[in-house]
Amino acid sequence: MSKIADLRKRVGFTQRQLSDVVGVTESTVRNWEAGRNGLDLFVTVARLCKALNCTPDELVAMIDPVKGELSTNRSSDAQ
Repeated sequence: MSKIADLRKRVGFTQRQLSDVVGVTESTVRNWEAGRNGLDLFVTVARLCKALNCTPDELVAMIDPVKGELSTNRSSDAQ
């Protein structure tokens, strides 16, 4: 069983529930769990975060690093 499947089951999600929360299709979750595709991006994000000493949220500007809270205005993040 894959790490994603283990973690998904630990929190009690079905593949469908996880896909809804993450915003991907259920088949995408199945592919991740089978190791077929898409995991390279996760590895790259993890390496970037380690190199930059940041969280994935900070990397994609979902968390304001100064305020430490969820950013509500994505257009201002790009400026």
